[in-house]
Amino acid sequence: MKPWQRDQLQRALEQRREVLMQELGGDELHVREGGGDLAQADLLRDQEELRDIEAARRRLEDGSYGICIDCGADIGFERLHAEPEAGRCIDCQRRHEKTYRR
Repeated sequence: MKPWQRDQLQRALEQRREVLMQELGGDELHVREGGGDLAQADLLRDQEELRDIEAARRRLEDGSYGICIDCGADIGFERLHAEPEAGRCIDCQRRHEKTYRR
C-alpha cells in the first residue's frame, strides 16, 4: 500500500470514528428513553462498528493493516476504500459470513 493510500484510509477511519462516537451518545439516550428494539439494535450495530474501527486503528499502529487476518494476503485498496475497517480479504470475508451467519 502506498503512503498516500494509507493516509487516506487512516483519515477515513478517524472521521467515521468521530461520527460513531456522536451517534453512540444519541443511541444510548434513545435506549434509556425507552426507544425499544430498534434503538437497541442501532446501539449494538454502532458499538460493533466502533470495535472494528478500533481494531483497524491498532493494525495501523502495528503495521498489519491491509493484511487479511485469516489468510495473510493483501486486502485490496478498493476494498479498504469502501470499508476501511475491513480485516479480511473479500474471499475470507465471504467464507466468514457463510460460516458465522447470525
